[in-house]
Amino acid sequence: MTKGSSSLRARVSPRELVTERVTVLSVSPLEEDHFRLQDILSGAHRDLHPGLVFTMTAKSSLSAAKIALKQGRVSIVICEHALSPGSWKDLLDFASGAPSAPLLIVTSRIADERMWAEVLNLGGHDVLAKPLRSEEVIRTVTSAWNRWQHCSQPADLSARRAGGSAA
Repeated sequence: MTKGSSSLRARVSPRELVTERVTVLSVSPLEEDHFRLQDILSGAHRDLHPGLVFTMTAKSSLSAAKIALKQGRVSIVICEHALSPGSWKDLLDFASGAPSAPLLIVTSRIADERMWAEVLNLGGHDVLAKPLRSEEVIRTVTSAWNRWQHCSQPADLSARRAGGSAA
């Protein structure tokens, strides 16, 4: 390594060097849900998490969401509570079979303690109340991504299979 390259590295902050892509699948029959999420995730609040870039794919049905999950690596699914036909539970069951299963966040106007408990008990990550608030969406999606990233690490998975803990 030359002296010039090390001085360049010292002038650039680590945060500027690292950009991580968070892939989000939005599933809702309501087009306005997709627009709102895209607006929130597209950078309006980039100052909250400048090292993350959110990429969103929108699907309006359970069947379209299943196809999208088969086709690509998705880390987070944000799903409307009621899908017709089906529900978030059907999507959770389907997604949990993937090798790097995405974490599911449920959205609903009737988000209450009962729904939150049901989502968590069945393996979902969280519930977001509608109308969606920017800071809450970013906090919840970032939390889900951090958990997904930690759980999908190969060393962590090997350690769990061996009955030990990852270092």
